[in-house]
Amino acid sequence: MAKGPVILAAAVIAGGMAAGAAAQDAARGEQVFRKCKSCHQIGAGARNRTGPVLTGVVGRQAGSYPGYRYGASMRAAGAAGLVWSEALLMDYLADPSGFLRDYLGDDGAKARMGFRLRDAQDRRDVISFVAGFGARQGAATQGVTPGAQTCVENATPHGYYFVAEAPDGTRRAGPLAPGENLCARGGAAGQRAVVSVFEDEGQLEGCSRLLPGGETETLFRYVDFDRCAWSGNS
Repeated sequence: MAKGPVILAAAVIAGGMAAGAAAQDAARGEQVFRKCKSCHQIGAGARNRTGPVLTGVVGRQAGSYPGYRYGASMRAAGAAGLVWSEALLMDYLADPSGFLRDYLGDDGAKARMGFRLRDAQDRRDVISFVAGFGARQGAATQGVTPGAQTCVENATPHGYYFVAEAPDGTRRAGPLAPGENLCARGGAAGQRAVVSVFEDEGQLEGCSRLLPGGETETLFRYVDFDRCAWSGNS
């Protein structure tokens, strides 16, 4: 089960304090990044390789870069609400599979990336380098609009299957346990977006709700045939 917001917030704060305890050197980080180039590209013209493009990774939902086939554990972490910060990347780069196991509460979780960057200063420096390539630069080079983040949250006591569709048609789907959420990023804030819920992945009928892109809709009660209780109509 994914970590709760309070635990995650504490982890981010603690990780941020640890990361900030020593200076970051983006220039040195560029040299460290040479270890990553066999799998990852970044900056103008970057393309997915063995690993996804890292342009705009800081602030990006895990498992969401267009066109890359992520592993099941990374997709599950993204569906559970994992968004990469510099502090969380510090932990991930030290032990990718260990990080996902802790985040998901699943001893069987596994990262496709087997490489570990064990030295803390190397991690700080390479993250500083990578953070300099923001999402807007990635959009300019890939034709991808960073866009608004449209989310759906499960506030019921039961697990259901959810879909979030951003204004540009980008979709994210997956099962959510109580208290979990998932987000789709794309299109302009305020434009038409849709979130849906189904009893399980195999069901064709469920409930849908229109909302402005960039906002979050919360499901309070599931009743089939589109009679669910959402935050927008409660």
